[in-house]
Amino acid sequence: MNKRGFTFIELLIAVSIFAVAAIALYSTFFAGISVWRRSGKSGDIYQDIRFVVEDMTKDFKNTIYYTKEKESIFRFSGTAEEVAFVTLEGLFLEKDVSRKELVKVAYRFDDGRGELIMARADKSIGFDIKKAKEEILLKDVEDFKFEYCYDSGDEDKPYLWKEEWKDENLRIPRGIRVSFRIKAEKEKEPLKFTKTIFIPIGVLGEKEVGL
Repeated sequence: MNKRGFTFIELLIAVSIFAVAAIALYSTFFAGISVWRRSGKSGDIYQDIRFVVEDMTKDFKNTIYYTKEKESIFRFSGTAEEVAFVTLEGLFLEKDVSRKELVKVAYRFDDGRGELIMARADKSIGFDIKKAKEEILLKDVEDFKFEYCYDSGDEDKPYLWKEEWKDENLRIPRGIRVSFRIKAEKEKEPLKFTKTIFIPIGVLGEKEVGL
């Protein structure tokens, strides 16, 4: 009975085919891992942004109109890079028991460090925001801007957005728009984000002011 084995050429061909298949599988696997890592980082960034904006929205919607005194620490103030106001913060004391207390809140953008920062001052420090501990909310931020809602005088487009809030009685704006970009991977464009938050007790700024 004749037994026929593989020739050297056949072995070389088989090894070559196996090598090509292994390289193709490795390349596909490596590309998949790279995509997963990049998408994971982007997903984390989007989640961080969502949490920050949700907290910011809650603070703005709970804003209260507290004073007409321009020198009061309780006044509302807003510029393109910082907004400070008094809001009601929910405190959970124990199971099924909670209450709301006044706090002074400030959100500001540090352009030099590319960071969005928040500070809260309660009655224990006299609502003095300068004494409050700061918390970094987002890093690698660029082109950050707060805008405030004014009366445009146009029925079709009633809102005019400006980078500073001015009101003689220091009332609260009806709407605040937040826009910024977050730096992503080098091969990607920065992630753009815009959120408009309307405040139930707010008013439209007068169109004549600051124009």
